[in-house]
Amino acid sequence: MKGKVRDVFPGGNTSKGFYSFYRYILSQEEARRIICIKGGPGTGKSSLMKSVAAYFNDKGYDVELHHCSSDNNSLDGVVIKDINVALLDGTAPHVVDPVNPGAVDEILNMGQCWNEEGFKNQRRTIIDINKEVGKTFRRAYRYLGAAKMVHDDWSNFNNEALNISKLNALKEDLKEKILGKSPITRQGFDRHLFATAFTPNGIITFVDTLYKDYKTIYVLNGGPGTGKSEIMNYISKGALKRGFYVEVFHDPFIPERIEHILIPDLSVAIISSNEINQRSFEGIQISTEDCLNSNVINKYKDEIEVCKDYFYKLINKALTLIASAKSLHDEMEKSYIPNMDFAKLDLVKEDIIKKLEIYEKEYLESK
Repeated sequence: MKGKVRDVFPGGNTSKGFYSFYRYILSQEEARRIICIKGGPGTGKSSLMKSVAAYFNDKGYDVELHHCSSDNNSLDGVVIKDINVALLDGTAPHVVDPVNPGAVDEILNMGQCWNEEGFKNQRRTIIDINKEVGKTFRRAYRYLGAAKMVHDDWSNFNNEALNISKLNALKEDLKEKILGKSPITRQGFDRHLFATAFTPNGIITFVDTLYKDYKTIYVLNGGPGTGKSEIMNYISKGALKRGFYVEVFHDPFIPERIEHILIPDLSVAIISSNEINQRSFEGIQISTEDCLNSNVINKYKDEIEVCKDYFYKLINKALTLIASAKSLHDEMEKSYIPNMDFAKLDLVKEDIIKKLEIYEKEYLESK
């Protein structure tokens, strides 16, 4: 029987530029092995990770697929649960180098599978396209930054209308329902990733693969500045004080904010329907807009609509540029693919699987 599959983003294209939570993919303390894969575009890094994930998932292991926000159909990483092994793309913009070489980490160089002589005539093309990709992403980030300024206005209008007493009462009520009489003991631990990302295919969210087996699901509905992230931050800190493990999924637009939290030990998920994911979710519905003063909101109604209009125009322009960067990257791959020795690549894949099966054997023997 196949294992479960979870989909996440370890990094994102945000209003602050590229933002990485790579260090949370698999910690050095947990890991049996972390393999950092080096190599250019089109050298088979993502395909290798997909093959390894599929192989172990078919054997019944749960796997995490860490998708690339610059190409959500490609992978930046794979974690094979239980045997605690990860494969990571160690190339820009998320450069990963071994922390504990030999003991935990190793490097897999995909350059061993290419014909270097074949790149002589492609040198200028690769350099020029790479520069253009970088310029295009910087433009996208400037548009996301501009959208953030408009978003701040929108958020400030709502925040001005926010009844802090009502919000605090909501936070306390939710904390009581979720954490109850759980005693404050040892400090728990948290993990930070993205469930949603700005990608070449638009705004993509994988949250459905994360909370589907949870017994209790709270859904926070409300616009920016209505306290959703504040509520989740409050519950998260309370859960950590009580020794629970908390998965924190950050806002893909403003990474300091929280989009969702999961508390696996309690089978509780708090997810938000917001201006970025624009999704409706099933669960216990909570509207943070009930904490707003309607008179203040009506006063700024027209201005809020202007903010929304400009915000989505700027976001859509940024998404168009991210898609353009992906097209350029695809062009650059054409310089690498003809120079790859795919027979050698298949041997590398077989070698990696054999190596990981050793860790699988150790895991099975320890059960």
